[in-house]
Amino acid sequence: MSSGAGWAVPAMKWMARTFALFIAAQVFLAGLAMFVDSDWTAHANFARFFIIIPILMMLVSFIARLPVSYRVKSIQLLVMVILMFVTADLSSVIGFLSALHPVLSLAMFWITLAIARQAAAQTTK
Repeated sequence: MSSGAGWAVPAMKWMARTFALFIAAQVFLAGLAMFVDSDWTAHANFARFFIIIPILMMLVSFIARLPVSYRVKSIQLLVMVILMFVTADLSSVIGFLSALHPVLSLAMFWITLAIARQAAAQTTK
């Protein structure tokens, strides 16, 4: 890790924690729409903010020359967010894609926690 990356690992930790909270909130909104009022507007609108954090994480990981694991996980998150939009948009055309939507959210949550743990371990050393 380069010496200029002193700010980057704590930034990755906080972005990952924030993204994990975003995912949890999005799952809550999906549950609300599914079981309470059948209105998916909040879930759909909140999703538009999701792409920002993985882009920032990816940029930070490259600019600060963080270890490859940060770069790979950030790219994975970005690809999964894009796939989330694809599965939502094409689910009416190809129904089985809609089944991947919650699976992708679980994978995003898992990878996000891995980034947060890795960054937390590096900031406490």
